[in-house]
Amino acid sequence: MDMSRRQNQPPAAPSASSSMAMKRLAWCIKLCCLLGALFTLVAPAMFWSQPDWVESSMHQTLVSESVALQTDGPALFYGWLSSWLVGGLRLFALWQVWALFSCYQRGEVFGLEPVRRLRRFAAALVAHTLAAPLSDTLAVLALTLGNPPGKRVLTLHFAFEHGYSLFFGLLFWAIARVMFEASRVAQENAEFV
Repeated sequence: MDMSRRQNQPPAAPSASSSMAMKRLAWCIKLCCLLGALFTLVAPAMFWSQPDWVESSMHQTLVSESVALQTDGPALFYGWLSSWLVGGLRLFALWQVWALFSCYQRGEVFGLEPVRRLRRFAAALVAHTLAAPLSDTLAVLALTLGNPPGKRVLTLHFAFEHGYSLFFGLLFWAIARVMFEASRVAQENAEFV
């Protein structure tokens, strides 16, 4: 008898200290999102404005030392543009995390809005998995397009971190799916009572 009474009682409201802790955590995450967005905006411009840095980085990671790279203004500009394929997705993902933790600050944890934000964040991670190799390909193409015919390079590079991005994207998508089902069941139970 006592057990059935406990099951029908609404969940206890979070204590003031746990609510404050959640708000502090949300502010910390949102601050990290701002810093991440700032880095995402500034770092590519810094990288693509340094021809020596671009050349050494490309030779270390994407193309062999024997490949001649053009580091003139147009090549660097197109390389910078290619970085926005992933940069745009990173900004979108950071925006979704910002909005998600704004929901948490308001005490909305299992509503439709946080689930939607988590799903979009997951989609951005999965899209990043596909965009990162394409962005690298476009960057190498931008730097070798000025080479004579036969010396231009088109490369497709998959790295271990692309697999991580895919894994975490699918993981967050699954968590969002579970949260959606939990909120749906909670809403059905609330309507039933």
